[in-house]
Amino acid sequence: MSGAGGAGGAGAGALVVDTGALAVDPDELDAAADALARSAGEVAATGARLAALALDPALLLSVPLSPGTGVPAERALGALVLGPGAAAPLAAHLLLLAGQLRTASLRYRAGEQVATAAVAAARRAAAEVLVQAAPALGAAAAGLLAADVAHRGAQAGDEVLRRAVAQVAATGELDARQLRAVAVREATAARERVAADVRGAGLLLARHPWLVQEAAATAPSVLRAAARRSPVLTGGLLVLAPQALRPGAGPREVAGALSALGTVGPLFRETPVRVVPVAPRAVPTRPPRGVAEVLDGVAHQSTGFAPHGPAGSVGGRMPPAGRPAPGTVRLERVTAADGSVAWIVQVPGTQDWTPLPRAGGTPMDLTTNLRAVAGEPTATAALVAEAMRRAGVGAHEPVMLAGHSQGGLTAAALAADEGFTARYRVTHLVTAGAPVDGLPVAGHVRVLSLEHTGDLVPALDGSAARGSAARTVVRRDLSADPLLAAEVARDPLLAHGWRSYLATAALVDASDDPALVEHRRSAAAFLDAPGARVEVLDYRGERA
Repeated sequence: MSGAGGAGGAGAGALVVDTGALAVDPDELDAAADALARSAGEVAATGARLAALALDPALLLSVPLSPGTGVPAERALGALVLGPGAAAPLAAHLLLLAGQLRTASLRYRAGEQVATAAVAAARRAAAEVLVQAAPALGAAAAGLLAADVAHRGAQAGDEVLRRAVAQVAATGELDARQLRAVAVREATAARERVAADVRGAGLLLARHPWLVQEAAATAPSVLRAAARRSPVLTGGLLVLAPQALRPGAGPREVAGALSALGTVGPLFRETPVRVVPVAPRAVPTRPPRGVAEVLDGVAHQSTGFAPHGPAGSVGGRMPPAGRPAPGTVRLERVTAADGSVAWIVQVPGTQDWTPLPRAGGTPMDLTTNLRAVAGEPTATAALVAEAMRRAGVGAHEPVMLAGHSQGGLTAAALAADEGFTARYRVTHLVTAGAPVDGLPVAGHVRVLSLEHTGDLVPALDGSAARGSAARTVVRRDLSADPLLAAEVARDPLLAHGWRSYLATAALVDASDDPALVEHRRSAAAFLDAPGARVEVLDYRGERA
């Protein structure tokens, strides 16, 4: 593991390049873990006392009965328990770090099998405790949200009342039209304040993405613990998704249990996909020169992407163009001076968040997300495979699959599909902000994964990204970039956005890290060179 050189310096938000090569002393790991655990114990004691107060039934009941005292108390305790820098999250973070160090020490001392078993046992125990405490935890969360809404609503009502009193005092009568305008304005402001508080919770998760990762990793144990307490749930899972109840089941099996709902109802129901060619837009003038321009090609297929600058694309490779139709993928056919051909397949991310697939809708929806995590065939993968067939991709021509978010997940799923890799010569996979750590990508495929430390999406697979001889993981902490730090602090979605990933990809292209230099060398067939030319073929898919 090494820090990137070149443009990847600390001033731009340093890159951390992980190729899996790391050597440490297990004794030092154990000592550091002990020190962290002792510190966490002291912090946790304070956090536990605050959490106990927040869960006090008397206080929760006081919210609706006595909002004047219950609301401020619950909000204050909520800020102390869940707010930025609170004792409980800090203690949990320290304990997690200690656990990660101990796990690393176990792996060095006894190998992966022992370490995996230890972590699995801990997660099973945590799941049992969570299921037992679920009613109280649910009541506390509902109480905090209800208190927030009640408090903001009361503030809006008080302001309208003050205006009414002022009107009567000044004129002796009420101006109904003016009061209505005040009421609308104050209600809108109250809604925005509640939304800001919710965004604050999102920022907390963005600052601590390990919370999402651990939640996803523990979800299978929680599901099994809940099933042991509910015969109805157990019966349903045995019929629809028995794999979710097996020991060793992971997030993939939980996603499979949810996607199984599509066999008995409209939720997450898979459909065939209809594929049609569409007229290319934003046609590139040359092949890409690096990762940034490859991912920029992906971005231009995204319905949510708005190009910046008059050139319309990274490096001015493509002219400005409007947004594409939903469900569009692009194939770039790169022909070298000697006539050899290579293909870049560009797959965008989620475009529809409904769990109810509809005829004529884009396959890049929530159903595809869930089924891809579950390791099941998806409509988006079918779109990509059919587009490649229609484009005439040859069995011996090298293929680079590239995607962002769901697009990266789809690309990785195809690179892990033995039937697909037997049909096509996939040599490279580039992903940005995608949860691909658990997918068994074919060993001959060179993988480059870009992940931001505050991006929650890559954490949804429940495992930490690891480099290897075939996979290079590049991490970047956007909060370390002085140009982005303020924006990251305001917007938890920025870490997953296109603008930030394209900036990270530019740092990757400029870096002199040996792993990234080698990746560029290996991908030469897909990149611009004297005499090379490019043509594009765009295809749109819709659910049939």
